[in-house]
Amino acid sequence: MPSAISYRIPEATFLARLNFATSARVLHTMTDRIADAICGLLHPDERMTMTTILDSQGGDLRALPRGAYLDLSTCVNRYGPPPSVWEALRSVRPAQLAAHPYGMDELFVETYAKFMAAEPKHLLPGRGITEFIRILADLLPTHGTAVITPDYTDTIRLFPVHLPPAPGAVDSAAARLERVDAAMATYPYVMLSNPNNPLGVYVPGHDLAEICRSHPGSVLIVDEAYIEFLIDHAGLSMVNCGLENVVVLRSPNKLFGIAGTRTGALWTRNADLAGAVAARKINWCLSYLDVVAATTALADVAWADRTRAALLEDAGDLERLLAANFPDIVSGVPVHYRFLPSADPVAAHRYFLERGVAVRALDGSKPGRVAGVRVTTPTTAELAEIKERFASRLEVG
Repeated sequence: MPSAISYRIPEATFLARLNFATSARVLHTMTDRIADAICGLLHPDERMTMTTILDSQGGDLRALPRGAYLDLSTCVNRYGPPPSVWEALRSVRPAQLAAHPYGMDELFVETYAKFMAAEPKHLLPGRGITEFIRILADLLPTHGTAVITPDYTDTIRLFPVHLPPAPGAVDSAAARLERVDAAMATYPYVMLSNPNNPLGVYVPGHDLAEICRSHPGSVLIVDEAYIEFLIDHAGLSMVNCGLENVVVLRSPNKLFGIAGTRTGALWTRNADLAGAVAARKINWCLSYLDVVAATTALADVAWADRTRAALLEDAGDLERLLAANFPDIVSGVPVHYRFLPSADPVAAHRYFLERGVAVRALDGSKPGRVAGVRVTTPTTAELAEIKERFASRLEVG
């Protein structure tokens, strides 16, 4: 279970933080509770308490005073959703919600396959990547499936065999590739997030494909939740590797800022595994609204290209900004988030909270984890707002 650490902050710091969140346009609406906080009506113990919950999911800010933080804890594109999605949802008619969503799974698969330059027949639709991880946990042998860690929350929780970097070593693409090679020589199934969550490290797909060819008796399952943030995502994804011992998990939710829709897909040329997964899926796994939002977003390639370019450019600025206080930052990665290793992730998390920013804190003492915080790149306007708040130094363990 995640562990929680709470601490008090001065009232002036809280009010300054609230003003920052408001000026950064974090608050789309002014809730009654936030209005009370501004007027000083919220109980002081509640409004001036910050809580760090180690290993909580990104975007879950329920342990913090509501509305007072710029949320950089989740890796969802902060520019999203595209305006085209809002227009599509406004056009939905009541009759379209009254019927079962016949044909919507197929529409999503066709649209997503076109976006990722894959054949639709190799895709299965699902409720995000998480649904497939849970189904695979039921299908695959528990001790015959190894995870290259650190990795995603559900993966390391559901699959207990972890292959971490050597003690004290800084993980890298080369080191992760070596562990994949060793794992596929030993285990029938190997799981890898690529680009990695939380480090952001990317292992070239052609190198992974070469290892898969060397170990045809082992299946590599690649979580590509963040591949779409890479410029040439279609060319870098493993969905075009042509191998039967590869499974790829994908979702448009992060890039297009539509995580609330819960859409995703599993790609594989392995007919037996695909059939076993499909047999465990529910009918109409995607709702009508899910598919309207996702297919509209996937068709808006110009918006995706524009915001991706802005995020990746600003990620470099964010990296330079954070490196002054976190010199061990995982640098040069091709994604829109950065990982800051820290022996004291609570102190690191507190550093950001005191500056009005929520990030994700990870407990390195837990299996499959690495100690530190993960920070997502904000919009260009938000980045300009926060730069002055990182001028003071923090001693981190």
